[in-house]
Amino acid sequence: MAYEARPGSGTLFRNRDKRTDKHPDLKGEALIEIDGQHYLLEIAAWAKESDRAGKFFSLSIKLKGERQSTQPRSNGIAFDDEGAPPNDKDIPF
Repeated sequence: MAYEARPGSGTLFRNRDKRTDKHPDLKGEALIEIDGQHYLLEIAAWAKESDRAGKFFSLSIKLKGERQSTQPRSNGIAFDDEGAPPNDKDIPF
């Protein structure tokens, strides 16, 4: 019987393609359900250790197929098509 993902669960496997320390130690997927919609997530985990916390896993979680953006995060300000910030008259307060 093949494994079937259920909402709220997932799997992690050892990353056999790890070539550098930047590559995750574990990789896998999880399935979540939000408002009746199912989303498949990619999970990556790095085994780490600190003096204070001891051994732990650092995680990266993103929607499956979503590319990691190299652009700075938005601060919530909407820019026009040319990339210019809004005028003061566009702000509703």
